Amino acid sequence: MAIRCTPTPFLHALRSLCFLFAPYWQSLPPLTNGVPSLLHGDGSRAGQGELSQVHPRSRSQPQCIVDSFTMASDPVDIKLDLEKECLATECAKKVQAYNACLERIKSVDPMKEPHCYNQYFDIIHCVDVCVDPKLWPTLK
Repeated sequence: MAIRCTPTPFLHALRSLCFLFAPYWQSLPPLTNGVPSLLHGDGSRAGQGELSQVHPRSRSQPQCIVDSFTMASDPVDIKLDLEKECLATECAKKVQAYNACLERIKSVDPMKEPHCYNQYFDIIHCVDVCVDPKLWPTLK
């Protein structure tokens, strides 16, 4: 008897659970009318605390049959590549302004709490605006 595991897109990471639980399924007690049997292999009744001694099912190890097209390729996250591309091209001036700000505040008294928050958020906004139109069409 084979158990068929068909992963859905949102359970893609859980498809290995079928393989993980295969030994557990084999060790379960046999079913009698859909209810686990509490009888030993010799027909005697299992007492309290003896469930680990219940005779395992007399069947072969379950196997997972996963459709080959679902495992053909793992999803690839292209967002990081798009972000690096945008940082190097469209947002290069913002990165230069941020680096210049970092150099400028090195000479400022720390008691004045210098920061480059505005330049940092300008970079993040620029990258988001650049990546979004390229990323959305690739989503399924």
